[in-house]
Amino acid sequence: MATFSPAFLVSTKTIHGEHTHLLSDLNRLTAALNRLDCYSEAFADLSSVDEVRTLIKRLCDSLPEHFDREEETVLQPVTEVSPELRELVGDLKKEHEDLRAGLATLSLALAELDSADDLYDAIWYIKELGTDFIHKLGRHVAVEEHELAGFL
Repeated sequence: MATFSPAFLVSTKTIHGEHTHLLSDLNRLTAALNRLDCYSEAFADLSSVDEVRTLIKRLCDSLPEHFDREEETVLQPVTEVSPELRELVGDLKKEHEDLRAGLATLSLALAELDSADDLYDAIWYIKELGTDFIHKLGRHVAVEEHELAGFL
């Protein structure tokens, strides 16, 4: 069985703390997306769009670094424990790539909001992308926390 260094133990605590902050940001993003409404071209409540943009920018700035740090400091050492964990780590890394792509798509949709021809469709699309991203990242973090509970 693999033995883990004190640095590994510090890294696991760091990653767990980052997961806590990510989940908090996802809760705030959910609330902000829920307040973002457009009933027709005549009425749109965009009061939360700045909050959505701020949260997405924060995720764009922090999530790739989190994934890289997690893969290097926690996931890579865990692959030495068992073939099952090696397979899990492969799946988690694939999800990291999918989540990066989803976040990029959401960020682009937000950037194009101000020039949208159809505000209703643009807001609906952002809410759909955002909700899907929140669900996927939340599930991903839950899987990591559950499957790696002995490490995190």
